[in-house]
Amino acid sequence: MTAPQVLEGRIARKLNNALTMAFVDGPGEPIGVAVQGGGAEGMGKKVAVLFGFKNGGAGTHRYAPRLGQALRIESREQEPTVLTRDDGTPVGSIHRGDVSSGVDATGREILRWIDDPGGGKTLEAFRLHVQRPDGQQVAQLHLVRTVAGWSLGRDIVDATIWWGHAGRPLPIPFLGTSVQRLVPLTLDEHEMLVASCVDMAIGLRPYSAAMR
Repeated sequence: MTAPQVLEGRIARKLNNALTMAFVDGPGEPIGVAVQGGGAEGMGKKVAVLFGFKNGGAGTHRYAPRLGQALRIESREQEPTVLTRDDGTPVGSIHRGDVSSGVDATGREILRWIDDPGGGKTLEAFRLHVQRPDGQQVAQLHLVRTVAGWSLGRDIVDATIWWGHAGRPLPIPFLGTSVQRLVPLTLDEHEMLVASCVDMAIGLRPYSAAMR
């Protein structure tokens, strides 16, 4: 069995108050960075972000990986989240509910998100299992609510992981996401997983019954 790997996405702010989310999976530079409203946002939304009135939420956020193509994550109210490239090419969508499902541009299901059977909501984090359509669990995802949430799930990985040190709480809805990847992921699965992290932590979209 492949040793679990951690992918952390930590929330911070740009000078214009937009939320950012840097993803790291080991020492060195982030593997990619997401930015709130990194898509084509109107002037009203940009002003709301600048003055701190829009603290995450619906909008078109942009994830730029260190390698590969950028991804736009359109977090929408009461509608599926839409994933596209910068030129508008469809990538897929995520259909949220008590069980959420991510599909590619052809409608083929890629991943599902369900509440952790041991409890989907704690003070520290919302806890989800990420599965393939056949039910195989590929990852455990924590949407971190408090500083203590960064330590959840570390019993299944090396407790000395260098980037697992807790930081100070920020005045934002969530501190980020921590994902323990249990098996190697395809490129499509990895991209869908990262998109879901951005959609939850910056887009504030609920992915399970416990999050509603």
